Amino acid sequence: MNILMLCYYFPPISDVGSKRSVAFSTYFNKYGWKPFVISVKNPDKNYCSIGNEPPPEGVRVEYSYCIANLYKFVGQLNGVFSRLLKPFNITLKRNYFYDLFCIPDHFCGWIPLTITKGIGIIRKCNIDVIYVSCSPFSSSIIGLVLKFLTRKPLIIDFRDPLVIKNVPYLKTPLIRNSINIFIEDLILKYSDIFVVTTEELRKAYLERYPLKERKIFTVHNGFDISYLIAQKPDKFKKFSIIYIGQFYFCDNRNDKYTDAFFQSISLLKSNGKINADNFQFLYFGDGIERIERIARDLDIEDLVICSERKPYKDILEFLSKSHLQLLRIIKPMISTKLYEGIPFDIPFLATIPHGEVEEIISKYSPASYVITESSASKVADAILDAIGKYRCNQIKGNYIEEFLSIYSRENLTRKLIRIIDDNIES
Repeated sequence: MNILMLCYYFPPISDVGSKRSVAFSTYFNKYGWKPFVISVKNPDKNYCSIGNEPPPEGVRVEYSYCIANLYKFVGQLNGVFSRLLKPFNITLKRNYFYDLFCIPDHFCGWIPLTITKGIGIIRKCNIDVIYVSCSPFSSSIIGLVLKFLTRKPLIIDFRDPLVIKNVPYLKTPLIRNSINIFIEDLILKYSDIFVVTTEELRKAYLERYPLKERKIFTVHNGFDISYLIAQKPDKFKKFSIIYIGQFYFCDNRNDKYTDAFFQSISLLKSNGKINADNFQFLYFGDGIERIERIARDLDIEDLVICSERKPYKDILEFLSKSHLQLLRIIKPMISTKLYEGIPFDIPFLATIPHGEVEEIISKYSPASYVITESSASKVADAILDAIGKYRCNQIKGNYIEEFLSIYSRENLTRKLIRIIDDNIES
């Protein structure tokens, strides 16, 4: 098939959201499909990370201009009004300008010209099917319009859900939530295939849309084996726990898992079990100031080393040299760190709730530690146990081949191809 892929996140954008689309386009091409990708020409640099990685070889990519990048604008507008209201002791609890102007999100300026470019490619290149990667959810609007105008089958791939229930950190005003629900209802109604990235999310959508069961599928995120390192490097001399990416909601004092992890380090230090000569926690990601503040508050600054984001291959080398990877999630999503840690044979220190991630770890990573309650002492015991097992060479390896037979991005693309073949007539 000739497949049109609408992917805002695509090289040179280097954010993690681009990796899934890059893999799909690469392996579509490998298995005889012809992908045509539309990405953004002028991404919002206040929100996106720009790298120098080229698009996959053999994949045709065209770029469409965004007529307005709203992220910085609505942030500045909110700042102006916050200062104006401060003398009256009025505090804005959220950015209401985002809710007013950014529907379905602040990427909506990408919609108009991308629709025009999409129509041209569909007609010129004899496109058989349209694939849309979300987020941003503005892309879903483009996909819906293109389907209505061209009558081509539509695949919507939700890397993230638009409407999330029972997540205490995400507070959405009622009217904005109603708009999001309306958009999501349209997507489920008019898409031919609706893809999500976890089984927990699929079940949640089936519960809400039971009549759409035949179009809702799970294709996990997975790992691209091209990033595997041929020869494992030696471990750091210090016992090292690594965390990569955004440390979700660590400003929230009710985040029990954050508190338990950092308090466990403080507990081990105060008991003389670890020190700066034999232990380090490596943090690579955004929000360094927050992590450093927590370290200061708990007097563990000498054990916590923070660094800005680094190139992906460099990060994977640091990962392979570490002893444990700290894993945290926001249900019902699965962090990409899960798919990296198992192929790199790193045990997890997973402070997570019960569920799908716990099941995957228990199946493929026998040396990992899964702690499903807020307990600094249990986290500390897990760290001490891992230190002892490494010292005695008793750490069991991950079941890498079995994991990759299901979760390699190549095999996951083949799964998506089968789903399309079975549900869309060529």
